[in-house]
Amino acid sequence: MPRPFEPYADALRTAREIVREQVGTIVESAVQANAQAYDEACNVLVVRIAQAIVDAGESAALYRRDHEAA
Repeated sequence: MPRPFEPYADALRTAREIVREQVGTIVESAVQANAQAYDEACNVLVVRIAQAIVDAGESAALYRRDHEAA
């Protein structure tokens, strides 16, 4: 049975994956007290999560449009 369409739940799963990917870079820069690298790593994290949320919103809008027309 296919999983139901859940764009925001998918975005949360994606955000968790992004955090897991970025946490090493963030921790390493914090331990090294490299403020610039830390800021850059945090910015990458935020931008990637924001993009996942935007993508989920767009996906939800397309899904609604396609299923309302049916």
